Amino acid sequence: MSEPHDPLSAFHVGDIAVSESWVRASQQLCTRFVDHRGLIEVPALAVLFDHCGGIPFLLAHGDPDAATLQARLSMSSHGRAGIGDLLAARAEVVMHDDGWGSTTVEIRTGAGDLCCVGTARNVRVGRVTTGATSAAEPGMATPRCVDADEPALPEPIPATLSGRAVVDEIASKVREPGPLTDMLNGRVEVIDGTSDRESGIRFRSATEPWMGNMFGTMHGGVIATIVGQAASFAGHLHAGAGQEYSIGDMAIGFYRSPAVDGSEVVVEVTPIKLGRRISSFEATMTSYDDVLLSRATVDIHYR
Repeated sequence: MSEPHDPLSAFHVGDIAVSESWVRASQQLCTRFVDHRGLIEVPALAVLFDHCGGIPFLLAHGDPDAATLQARLSMSSHGRAGIGDLLAARAEVVMHDDGWGSTTVEIRTGAGDLCCVGTARNVRVGRVTTGATSAAEPGMATPRCVDADEPALPEPIPATLSGRAVVDEIASKVREPGPLTDMLNGRVEVIDGTSDRESGIRFRSATEPWMGNMFGTMHGGVIATIVGQAASFAGHLHAGAGQEYSIGDMAIGFYRSPAVDGSEVVVEVTPIKLGRRISSFEATMTSYDDVLLSRATVDIHYR
């Protein structure tokens, strides 16, 4: 797989078009974005969602020096995109003043079906940018993988294995964690509680410069991808043998953005409420020296 240069090239985001209040962009999906089950879920769309969610607020000010960040993302899935799909995102700022804004984001499949919808809470900041330029400027084509760059799909998971058994195999490196986790330099650990219903996940990700934003710290979409993938493993941990699941909703608040200098970020995911149809989890990201970076609530839907 070719080495990524920034979050947008890494996640194949391009074809950006802008107006005074909205932005459109595309994402070309391939096997580099699949999880340990060989599926593409909400975490793989987070860079597209976050990046589009910030641009309309920036454009509304008409000031190229008015740097912005997201304070919070709220994402809801409605169906699942597939390998080879060309996603289309549209974001529009629906409210803003000098310091704050709200932007709606929707992502559709190539067939026009809605697969993700939600909002970004924008905030204007006074931080100095690094001057780094994204690979996906308006007019740049959507990046694509050549066949030789696409990772192989993970081995199918036997229907007889419980979710706990699957995650234990990944944690012990008996089973591959999936291409998306590999791209994030992720490692999975199981946190045993006083009972199985209290058990959770610790997900470690080694940062790299390509994960950075214009400030030189981690792109919000990459943070959401790491947190969401950690929550997906927690959801599988509590699934029955052969049981299907998906991330239904994720709301994530950004408190500090980590450096992308090779240091490690850690996400701990613990159950809030486990149910037959929906289970809710809290996911907290901290730095290697235990500074709180972000916190999310994630709903896992079981079928």
